[in-house]
Amino acid sequence: MGLISHDGMSEAAARPEATLVEIGRFDQPVHVTSPPGDDRLFVVEKKGKIWVVHQGRRLPRPFLDLSHLVSVEGSEEGLLSLAFAPDYASTGLFFVDYTDRRHWSVVEEYRRATNPNRADPRTARRVLVISDETNRHNGGLLLFGPEGLLYIGQGDAGGSSPGNFPAQRLDNLHGKILRIDPRPDGQRPYRIPRDNPFVGREGRDEIWAYGLRNPWRFGLDPSTKALVIGDVGQLSAEEIDVASHGGVNFGWSCFEGTAPFAYGLNAPPSCDEATPPAIELVRGSARVSQSSTAAAVTRGRPRTDTRLTSGEPVCSIVAGVAVQDPALPALVGRHLYGDFCASSLHSFRLEGERALDNRPLGIEVPLLSSFGVDSQQRVYATSLAGPVYRLEAP
Repeated sequence: MGLISHDGMSEAAARPEATLVEIGRFDQPVHVTSPPGDDRLFVVEKKGKIWVVHQGRRLPRPFLDLSHLVSVEGSEEGLLSLAFAPDYASTGLFFVDYTDRRHWSVVEEYRRATNPNRADPRTARRVLVISDETNRHNGGLLLFGPEGLLYIGQGDAGGSSPGNFPAQRLDNLHGKILRIDPRPDGQRPYRIPRDNPFVGREGRDEIWAYGLRNPWRFGLDPSTKALVIGDVGQLSAEEIDVASHGGVNFGWSCFEGTAPFAYGLNAPPSCDEATPPAIELVRGSARVSQSSTAAAVTRGRPRTDTRLTSGEPVCSIVAGVAVQDPALPALVGRHLYGDFCASSLHSFRLEGERALDNRPLGIEVPLLSSFGVDSQQRVYATSLAGPVYRLEAP
């Protein structure tokens, strides 16, 4: 990717800030996580299986197998993530996000079986189903916030076209981060938090942030609780966006990165208040520290420094993990990101909504699909080629 940070640190860092230890190989792993306070690691495979890794060994039978329900026809489809309820130790509840055989996005609740290393497939309960007309841009991450609410990433389903702005429509769940309480409320499968930004206003009450193309992975800053979102671009740019509060509009498809997008010629008025990315990675290019040119940004969007130099191509950003592992002292408090096409991993420090001290870690994960954290705050990276790595001190 060839990034150069604001202080001029180049890709040729003198010493790696972490090293990678392979903990196992899986069939297209896309997510890893752990229940609160649990020493097991759960690995999600794109084709529909979840595996338990305990004391460094993968157990012989999957925790849950949804292969018969999951579509992998589209390259962005599959079983995409897993989130354990904060009270999983007592309730045994967890949630999955997958694309079904209709290419629809499904959030489903399950309960563990009597055997703690197995889920009970008979306990399935549909929480949220979003119809898709394509097999693209599913998003797919589930994440519980510190307030016990469930955040859901949902892409625009590839539905942006001239005159069509699903990510800008507040009556549409595509191209959004949603925030719900997944507990049923009578006949309703979930509840709406009262402090969601569109409660009592025009718009779907589930929406937390909008104007996103494909928020594949995201996370919460441990200090500020801001959402840090990796939004996959289309033609020219990848974004890391920061939402310090609900209701933020990140501008797709009026903008891609900081540049007006082709479909933005007749953009809706909502794009006038769009928030620019904290980090913009232009495909084939990267930021530099020297002042040269700054792009003019139209339609009321704040002026953003887009000074570029030639670099390795990026194609699909992966972001969302803030390091809290004390065994990685050089990275504690920093956010990690990488890219599916450009193997180098990077980190930055968040100050408000600004990304500062953007620098390489000195390690690479080809075909990066996700980051993850276990209950002990150890950090993992998954490669769609099969390996799951744990980050350790060099």
